[in-house]
Amino acid sequence: MTHCIIELSRRYPQLLLPIEKGTRDTEKYRNAVLRGRLFNGRPDFSLSPLDRLSLEQTPAGPVEVLYLADRGDFEHALRALAYRCEPVDILPSVGASTVKGLNNWEKIHRRQAEYLAQGGTDWGAEFRRFTANKRNYQDTLILLSAGEYSAVPAGELGLDETVWKERSVCIRKHHELTHFVCRTLFPEDIDAVRDEILADLIGIYAAFGHYIPALARRFLGLEAHGVREDGRLRHYVSEQGLPAARDAADQMIDDYAKRTDRLTGQNTYSVLLALMKGQPTDNQRTGEAGT
Repeated sequence: MTHCIIELSRRYPQLLLPIEKGTRDTEKYRNAVLRGRLFNGRPDFSLSPLDRLSLEQTPAGPVEVLYLADRGDFEHALRALAYRCEPVDILPSVGASTVKGLNNWEKIHRRQAEYLAQGGTDWGAEFRRFTANKRNYQDTLILLSAGEYSAVPAGELGLDETVWKERSVCIRKHHELTHFVCRTLFPEDIDAVRDEILADLIGIYAAFGHYIPALARRFLGLEAHGVREDGRLRHYVSEQGLPAARDAADQMIDDYAKRTDRLTGQNTYSVLLALMKGQPTDNQRTGEAGT
């Protein structure tokens, strides 16, 4: 069986390029990304047998998820696909990322073969027509890494380490899928803190079968009277706004817990869509980061 990274390099040839400063300015990079030129050679990945590429069906449409068991492989793929092969620093807290707008050269080459087989004679014109609609050839890909979610150790949760790592991957995947669904179906309804709480909620629900407010607070770094120094909430608000954001997040978790209790037994996407109903649409637009 062909490894998923090798399969993906036929779509995204930049996966076979070196991660070096200035790579994005080279002709080789332009040939890969803008012209779909394929390269020979073995990818600079460990090619773990645990790696997997899956197609997830969501209310916002299908999206592919690439899980890479080796942390170095995850960082390499992220740099190649999201940062144009530049050796940028990837924070240890980043364990997942959604990469949009990837040129899928397999789709383009497939359309070229179909066009020529049908007797077409002007591929240049057909190429311009085909690529005028980005939906024809651009992909969204979710990247996932291994490791404990939000750097919470298994012992703190009273779980076996292997079990916790498996559930961490489940939480991480559904966290990113939640962002994908919400950004696609509710593009105008963005609130960084609310979105992180909701994405964690769906991840916890998928991994444990029910929502665990205490775990949600631990993931964000909420404590009785403040926020942990390494708490994720600090990524989404300023230091000055932290006390108010901490109280608002605490209340939001309680509110979601009550609403989720009434939805027990439903699938994750049913829970997500039910919780999104009635959300305001004029929230402050802010950023997000994977966990």
